[in-house]
This record gives sequence, C-alpha cells and structure tokens, in this order.
Amino acid sequence: MSHDFRPPHPRTNPFASRHTRPGAIPFRFGLSGSDPSEHTAKIIADLRRYRLGLIVGNHGSGKSTLLHDIADALHSEFPGGKWIQLTADPDRSRIAGVSSMLANDRAAIETQALVSSDGVLVVDGAEQLSPWGRFQIRRHARRSGQVCLVTAHRDLRGFHVLHRTEVTAKLIESLLHELLKDHPDAREKLLHTSGRLQETFGEITDVRELWSRLYDVVGLPLETSESGCSGNRLESHPENCPDL
Repeated sequence: MSHDFRPPHPRTNPFASRHTRPGAIPFRFGLSGSDPSEHTAKIIADLRRYRLGLIVGNHGSGKSTLLHDIADALHSEFPGGKWIQLTADPDRSRIAGVSSMLANDRAAIETQALVSSDGVLVVDGAEQLSPWGRFQIRRHARRSGQVCLVTAHRDLRGFHVLHRTEVTAKLIESLLHELLKDHPDAREKLLHTSGRLQETFGEITDVRELWSRLYDVVGLPLETSESGCSGNRLESHPENCPDL
C-alpha cells in the first residue's frame, strides 16, 4: 500500500499531539547508537520468561511510546492479545477515585477474558487498578497461560521490571531536534522566547507536559488535515490502543 507523504508545513505547531503522541516519535533507548531491535528483543525474551512484565517510569517518560514501538513484536510473539489504556483525573475526589479504580478493574478483567491462551494482555496505566484487580489479572494469566505486560509509575507487586524509562537532558535535546528540524519558524520562536529553557532540561521529568508548555510558547497555527480536522494539543484522554 502506498501513502501520499506530504512534508509538514513549516508553520504548523511541532508540539501538537499529531507530532508528539505515542507512535509519532520512535522511542529512544539511549543515545549511544545501540540498536533498538536488540532492546526490543530482550524485552520480548524477558516477557516470555517471566510472563508478568512491567515497564515503569514517571508520567510522561515514554512508557506508552515504548509500548507502541514494540507492538508488532508483541503481536508476532504472543498473537491473540488485547490492549487497554487506563487514565484518571488527577483532581478527582477520593470517592470518585475509588469508583474509577473499580471501573478500571472491571474493564481490564473483561478485556483479559478476550485474550487467547499464550496471548498477551497489555495494560497501559496499571497503577489505575486496585491491588485486588492486579491480583485477579495475575491469577487469571497464570491459570490460562497468558502473558501480561503493564506500565506503571512505580514497581508493582508480582510483576517483573523489564524496562525503566527515564528522562535526561540529552534525551530532551534529541527529541527537540527531531521535532524542530522541519519547523524553522517554531525553532526561531523558541530561541527568542525561552533563552534559558535548555538550562532547565535536567529538572524535567515529564516530557509530555514539556510539549504542552512549548505548544503555548510557539503559538503557531495548526495544519488542517485532508478530512478538515486540525491537530490539537495534548489530549488528556487518549483513545484505547488497538488489538494486538
């Protein structure tokens, strides 16, 4: 299948979600020139060995991006899988938080019921599940021969850490270079309005929030798509990922 590729217009905002969402920028395992396929192969091999795997890191550190990059390998190694993404409102009340967590438990368990034997259940945001919900998922995976790969902001009991994502100043510089290379107007705007930005790279732990801030700093118009819809800034409730 051929695709009509059109270079991004130099006056579009490079920090719109269409450019920064998971899958739009390849995950970077490091800046040492290592082959990403070797890292992917190790993650898949460790997941095959431990069966219950965890990708852990701070919010906005690249966990969802990594999942998107290894999706094809997961499908090839563990066919018949399902993928669910869980989100939560950080300003929710305590009661609303409990209700949301129980709803997430039900959604994850219902999704797991659709996973084939030796298939993989991917849960992006497993800290949004209750301890009981995670226990149920682990128990069902063991009984049915399934594999489970989850992401979380912290280590979770019963899941083996396969990879830890982290944000470094060099990583941010590399990502900025990639996003700005075809957007000279945005690059010039940043140079004039955020002269001390680079000095704060070492303090940043949430790249997603950084893109949101820079979206406002750049303030450039968005390119309208062929469907008539324009890209928007980072969405707080991304859609569920497709089946594996």
